[in-house]
Amino acid sequence: MTNVSTSAFYQNAISSMTDLRKQTEKLQAQISTGNTIQHSRDNPLAAAQMRALQAADTLASADKANASAAKTQLTQTDDTLSQFTDILSQITTLTTQAASSTLNDSQRASVGQQIGAFYESLTSLANTKDAQGNPLFGGQATGNAYTFDPTTGAPSYNGTSTASTLSLGPGLSVTTGVTGPEFLDFQSGGVSKNLLTTVKSLADALQNPTSTAAAIATAKSALDDLGAATSSVSASQTVVGARLDWINTTSNMQTQTATQRATREADVGGTDLAATIAKLSQQMTVLEAAQSSFVKVANLSLFSMLN
Repeated sequence: MTNVSTSAFYQNAISSMTDLRKQTEKLQAQISTGNTIQHSRDNPLAAAQMRALQAADTLASADKANASAAKTQLTQTDDTLSQFTDILSQITTLTTQAASSTLNDSQRASVGQQIGAFYESLTSLANTKDAQGNPLFGGQATGNAYTFDPTTGAPSYNGTSTASTLSLGPGLSVTTGVTGPEFLDFQSGGVSKNLLTTVKSLADALQNPTSTAAAIATAKSALDDLGAATSSVSASQTVVGARLDWINTTSNMQTQTATQRATREADVGGTDLAATIAKLSQQMTVLEAAQSSFVKVANLSLFSMLN
């Protein structure tokens, strides 16, 4: 009879302390992870909701990375287009001087040399590389966006017809750049022209004029072309600026949605730290008391109990 009672006492005590220990470990896990749901069996419905929210978080992280990459690409594009605009402004100023009859042929040739130097800068800008080493204005191609005829200097576009597009979320996307032809090719006087070709031809004509009158006429005609080319570059800058604004708008939307998801996750499976810590402290006290009592009772000998 005594053996049975003693055995039952041990079994019940150990079982009780085991349950208390498991509850304590569960509370500790909830505090360390911030989640009340450690296993699907804890709350199957809430666990399913948490998985859906966490999957949405993963997709949102990819969208956020895409937005950052697109913003970097478009910012570089905008900065480079600004350099095109600055150079075009200086070329236009020089061309205005060349169109004046106050310059002699030697002075006009000197202007042509300066424009020729700017042409080299423009060809370098046209082959600008992005952070990954791909052509900034080559669409989705690799290598250089443009190659140039070694004899005439005529440009040939090697890129694709469109720039890359990145997803910013369900139903949302942005084109990450512009191709060379989108801003270097333009219309002037109803004729399709290319900025690089126009500047190269102008520089050559001013350095090697067939006559003073011809050089002046070339400069005057080039002013209209340069104005149209500047408008083309400015139009692309406007497009790029609009895309950057779109990225900022979608990023704000992503931030708001992420905040809503975080709130929902906290409601569904988040841990109330203050309440859980208090409960853990209470549970630890109960466990320690149970262990202490068990040790004391277990140390009582049959002689002590009879005595």
